[in-house]
Amino acid sequence: MSVVPMPKQDLSECRFVEVLTTARDGGTFGHKLTGATSGPNVLVAGHRNLIAGVLERLIALPTLPWMRGAITLIILEELDFETYVQSLRAGPADRFDEILCLPYTADRESTEDAALQGYRTILRLCARLGMIAGRGVNG
Repeated sequence: MSVVPMPKQDLSECRFVEVLTTARDGGTFGHKLTGATSGPNVLVAGHRNLIAGVLERLIALPTLPWMRGAITLIILEELDFETYVQSLRAGPADRFDEILCLPYTADRESTEDAALQGYRTILRLCARLGMIAGRGVNG
């Protein structure tokens, strides 16, 4: 199984993307995409290859910064108990309105297809929660 790198786009240039890192070694365990206004908070968990594909598609959306609320993408391989405990010590944990777990896929072809399906599922969820207008999102 090959490892898909995180998106090539420099995420430091995206003002609406926060890179989530561990306190222990500074490793990335997720990303938080924050919209222009407050609203629902969605947590999406999945394996690195799948989250990378979904993140790449989400940050390519030109209207994503206008979203209401936030989408937090967590890489399951990078998340451990110590990271979780450190986040609780830092302050109150986010309250999530919806939690979505993406399926595991073993090969590259099914990972690309699953990333597209996960992306579409996230958009449908965001439309249902009123985070995005939902025009063009098939329910």
